Amino acid sequence: MKQYMSDTSFIDINPREVVLDPAMQARDTDLIKNKNTRRAQELKQQSQSQEILDDLHNGLGIKQPIILFEVGEKKLVVDGFHRVSASLSYMKEAKCDDLTVRAMLIKNRSYTEAFLAAQEANQGHGVGVTKDEVNQSKFRSLVIAGRYDYSVSEIEKLVGCSRGQANHVARALQACGEAVQGRLEDYKSLESFTNKLRSQLELKYPEASTKSTWDSKGFPKVRRLSDFVSGKGHMPKDMDNEEYRHHLIQEAYAKIDSLIESVGEDNFREALRKTARASTLGISITRRDKWLEQAGTIESDEVPDSWDGASVPKSSYDVF
Repeated sequence: MKQYMSDTSFIDINPREVVLDPAMQARDTDLIKNKNTRRAQELKQQSQSQEILDDLHNGLGIKQPIILFEVGEKKLVVDGFHRVSASLSYMKEAKCDDLTVRAMLIKNRSYTEAFLAAQEANQGHGVGVTKDEVNQSKFRSLVIAGRYDYSVSEIEKLVGCSRGQANHVARALQACGEAVQGRLEDYKSLESFTNKLRSQLELKYPEASTKSTWDSKGFPKVRRLSDFVSGKGHMPKDMDNEEYRHHLIQEAYAKIDSLIESVGEDNFREALRKTARASTLGISITRRDKWLEQAGTIESDEVPDSWDGASVPKSSYDVF
């Protein structure tokens, strides 16, 4: 934040006067494939929010200033989502209208500057952000900044990833650059930017139309887009028998991985056990109760909070 010091001041502000833009959050637990890790991350976030709320009820207040970027007439929260959310909850519970929190206000900023600063701030402190979330956050930042032309070596250093992952990022960036042909400032809003990005990528890569291709902020997931760009989502016409066999295996692997992510490890395993018992695959799978006993800490998959009682969660693939 040092580059903004000339426009910086400290103020006390009512939490209801600031804007919590979900797009600013680097955290995105949907990117975490492992169910137990994802749940642990969600519990950490809930615990942090509850601790802040308890401090407020005990009269201790907010210990660390939040960071706001003034964009036009809006004061966007760049750092301090949990602190502001807890403050708003406290004001509602305690029927308090005059609570103020300490804030570092940085004026005369653009939405792009706020977005980039928020991604960076959320990657390094508070509730630990997983590597998958950090990598996707850094990718979003590069797309928003319009930096589509980095070399693989440069991406390795910028993102802090392996050369293989850097190759995926480079392919995904190039595809995004071709799709939006510009930076965020060339569009009316972030929504119009991501809508153009999605529509153009889906037009060029029809496989990208599945929900699993996109993160919660409206950006494509790096690996999935990279695979579409490199042709892994297409059926080559000139394969020999071994290449065709390998292609089918990779396709099946991707579908199985997607299905596990969609229905959960426990439910998938039980369905596979029943399938194997009625087939000639030669696969033997122990009963669920024995597996749970051996695993010790693994719990059964729960009904999603958003379930409407009628529909069934769909896999990323229409058929399997």
